[in-house]
Amino acid sequence: MSRDRAPVIGITPAFDDGTEIDSVRPHSAVHFLDAAYGRAVERAGAAPVILPVTDSPASMERYLDMIDGLLLSGGGGYIRRRHRERRVLPDLKTLSPRRYRFEAALLRMALERDLPVLGICRGHQMIARVGGGRVYAQISARVPGAGEHHVGGLPASRRCVHDIYVEPGTLLHSILGITAVGVNSLHRQAVASVKPPFVISARAGDGVVEALESRAHRFVVGVQFHPELLLDSVPVWQRLFDAFVAACRATDGRRPRIVA
Repeated sequence: MSRDRAPVIGITPAFDDGTEIDSVRPHSAVHFLDAAYGRAVERAGAAPVILPVTDSPASMERYLDMIDGLLLSGGGGYIRRRHRERRVLPDLKTLSPRRYRFEAALLRMALERDLPVLGICRGHQMIARVGGGRVYAQISARVPGAGEHHVGGLPASRRCVHDIYVEPGTLLHSILGITAVGVNSLHRQAVASVKPPFVISARAGDGVVEALESRAHRFVVGVQFHPELLLDSVPVWQRLFDAFVAACRATDGRRPRIVA
């Protein structure tokens, strides 16, 4: 890649089809994404683009032809009232069916191409699911003694609420250079297990999975928290985005040339 060309990172947005009374915009399908994802990518020297949800495999292939790396974003902070009222949340597919189908197909294609992938929160869980692992629909119902992992609100989202412990010898450990670091916590669900080539690379003190990675790809990392919101308060998380973008810089020669 030319030194003066920024890698292009495709970011998947949250999606609401507008069919329910408490939709983001009733009667109108919308995509939405926290601007912090784009800022984090730009801060690491890459150019972010949003990838609208589609059911077209041809469009997905075109997306991947255009980008150097894929960022699977979080859930967007939106859960419908009928789901919030349940003691146990539905699974990822039920929460957002079209988004699930889109991200699952896009991720499989990206893994086949060995495209760098970073999954954040829901995106981390998607990597586990597509890789054959399991996701707990509700931490409090499935993990005895688990601490509170949904500490919401703007102040809490930008500060550490608990530590995670990184496994030595993992890619995440090589990126951060430390084994304990603080994170925010904005999730009700969590990865329960992964299958090879994926491994768990970090856990919270109560055992809840906080990060995973692939041992068969150049760069596939998932984190359960939101590092894009911690870059000022916990600067070590900038290293994760820097490493992701560095891996994406090596993608340029692998991408097909797009002819208009």
